[in-house]
Amino acid sequence: MGWVCVFRGTGLVDAYLARDWLEASGLTVQVRGDLTTIRGEIPIAESWPTVWVSKREEAAANEALRLMRGPRLVRGPWTCPACGEEGDPDLDACWQCDTPRPAEEPG
Repeated sequence: MGWVCVFRGTGLVDAYLARDWLEASGLTVQVRGDLTTIRGEIPIAESWPTVWVSKREEAAANEALRLMRGPRLVRGPWTCPACGEEGDPDLDACWQCDTPRPAEEPG
């Protein structure tokens, strides 16, 4: 099985956040290249850690990373159009009546 780099972090936090996100999406992930101990001896970008997935999961990983960076992660509370309950920002359906969260207005 071949591996492909899908993310280059500027530090360990970036790389491990991306890894955790991809693993939560059901993908098998590796973090490679933590060369922070030799920064200054090599170009800094070469010391940044990278996140790798299998070649067959590359498209799914890229889509998951797109969602990670997207506005979907920064949503506020919402009101259910069916029952009027206030919905938690993380929920995609009303906790009271299971009505799907309405699509967000572009803007």
